[in-house]
Parts: sequence; C-alpha cells; structure tokens
Amino acid sequence: MAIPFETEALEAAPSLATMLTRKLREEIESRRIKSGERFPSDAEIAAAFGVSRTVVREAVSSLREAGLISTQRGRGSVVVANSPSPSFRIAAADLESMASLRQLYEFRTLIEKESAFLAAQRRTDEDLQAQRACLDQAAEASDLDESIEADIAFHLAIATAAQNEYFCRVLSTLRTATIARALMREDLDENARLALYKGEVQDEHRQIFEAIQRRDSNAAQDLIERHLGGTRLMQLSNSRD
Repeated sequence: MAIPFETEALEAAPSLATMLTRKLREEIESRRIKSGERFPSDAEIAAAFGVSRTVVREAVSSLREAGLISTQRGRGSVVVANSPSPSFRIAAADLESMASLRQLYEFRTLIEKESAFLAAQRRTDEDLQAQRACLDQAAEASDLDESIEADIAFHLAIATAAQNEYFCRVLSTLRTATIARALMREDLDENARLALYKGEVQDEHRQIFEAIQRRDSNAAQDLIERHLGGTRLMQLSNSRD
C-alpha cells in the first residue's frame, strides 16, 4: 500500500556528544564564557548536563580540535581568544552520516599508508622510542578510553617519524577520540572493544613498529593498510547504509 504523504530518508538522531558539543560551542561563541576564562572541568560539565564523562571528553576534544579551548598547566582548559578556524577540521556533527564516515576512512587510509612508508625511511632512534612508548601505554591501558588514546598516539608518532608536518596536521584532525568512537562497531560492547584493542590491534601495531624499525617501507605500508582495512573496529558495513 502506498503511503499517502511525501517521505524522505530520516537521518539518525545526533549523538549526546554531538549535542553537547553544539551547546558548549554556543556558550563560547555567545561569549557567555569569555576568552581567557577557565573552561568548566569534565566533572562539572557532566554534572550540569547529566551525561557521562566519556560523552564530555568527546565533546571537549571536538572543541579543542576546533581551536575554541586549550589546556594550560595549572589552570586546566581555558577559552582561546580570537582563535582562527583551521582550514581542515572535522566536527562531531560531521560524523553522523555513514557516507561521510566511509569517505573519511578512505582518506585517512591513503594518508596513513604514505606516512608509514616515509616513516620507515626517515625514522630516528628518538622516533622509535616514542612509538615504543605508545605500545607500552597501550599494553598498560585499563579501559577503552586509555586504549583509544594510546592508539591515536601511536599513529601520530608514525606521522611524526615521516618528517612531514602536513601529515601531522591532517592526522591530528583525523586521529581523534571522537572519530575513533564513531568508527567503532556498534554490535560490540565496551569490554569486547577493549579486548580487540588489547589483542589484535596491539599485535598489528607491534608488526608495524617492527617494519619501521628495520626500515622496511613496503612492509610498513602494507601492514598499516591491512590494519586500517580490517573491519574489526568498523561499523561501515553495507547494511548500515
């Protein structure tokens, strides 16, 4: 039976992190929180809006990526005065569309493949130490958030070893906790996702590290492509379109 009214595809409701990001951005842009003022702590925001610390961390990460807040030693987060909008930025609101996520993932894979290739050629002993520290951080992670942070740090350490500042700039935007969570499989609970990080993901990171360590560019590139091309942490299946 035909439906007797106009229809259109419905988009998924914004996530809590997306809605909180928008609200906090409004507070900053309306100057209710002024430039140079201390930004509320994660605990204060969580209590005020009735959301979890994880949601708050994702929202605050988005604000930091947008250049709206920065972290100062001894003060925590503060609102940045006259912060310019970066030329390349991905906000939490951009992650609601599955098509956008897929395009983002394809773009990130291309960047990271070349980053790994060059890192194997150009890496220094200091670069290896930084990457090894990220592997150690991942091994010691006790929850999913810590595992995600270690994962992000490892990939950014590879970009640093490639000695190309533009890789670092782009991957600093592409490699965020907000995006990492958006790309995760929704059919797995928190413990299952953590198990993936503590198992297969860490093993693959070690293999990539070893290829970079022995300066095997082709192996490093192939390994990171296989690592990123897997669907263990992905929700980009055709059934989600």
